[in-house]
Amino acid sequence: MEVLENIQKNIDDFKTDVLKLDDFLTGTRVSYSFFQHKFPEVEQEFCSQERNETEVEGMQIFKNLNNSVSTYNVEVLKYCFINLIARTDVFLNNVASSTYLWKKSTKDVKKKDKDLLEFSRSSFKNKLKHLKREFSLVFPELEEKEQTIVEIFSTRNLILHNNGLVNDIYLKLNKNTDYVIGDERVITEDYFKHTVVIAIIISKSIEQRIQQDVNSANN
Repeated sequence: MEVLENIQKNIDDFKTDVLKLDDFLTGTRVSYSFFQHKFPEVEQEFCSQERNETEVEGMQIFKNLNNSVSTYNVEVLKYCFINLIARTDVFLNNVASSTYLWKKSTKDVKKKDKDLLEFSRSSFKNKLKHLKREFSLVFPELEEKEQTIVEIFSTRNLILHNNGLVNDIYLKLNKNTDYVIGDERVITEDYFKHTVVIAIIISKSIEQRIQQDVNSANN
């Protein structure tokens, strides 16, 4: 069935995108590290000779870059994290849209479009409730990790809407956190890697659950 093929393609594409993003981060950080390691050697060689004004200006650009690498490292982690969560949101929306075509193809188009719009704007927790209510799709592994996933999505919201600073909304959603209002929610490499693992778990859980439904329908 074409719809099921599209769902599987969404799943496969999402997993590929997640791994590509992880590779991009690794490659970028390796490049930054190489630059920082080589810079003292380059600077020493530069200073060993008399340089003209253009060369001095060019070297200043490299000095500024070297001084900014630590900031770039923070920013690239933030960029990759935001990109990953955005891609996860798109993936979930695509799965919901395809599942409507699969399980409720006769549903009124306007009602379906309204439901999908509501789904796209809802929190992760409410997305799971929607999939359960509309399609009887349940994901025990995701429900088990629900609080972890909620924390990840609420961290995304902090970065996008509150300059990464913890607010009361974050604290209400994450009652066991050690953060207090005004703390900066920094995206570390370990936190990003953890988010990658969670994204893969989301895709695999959905893949397994849909495959179970397909197998049940065929029996």
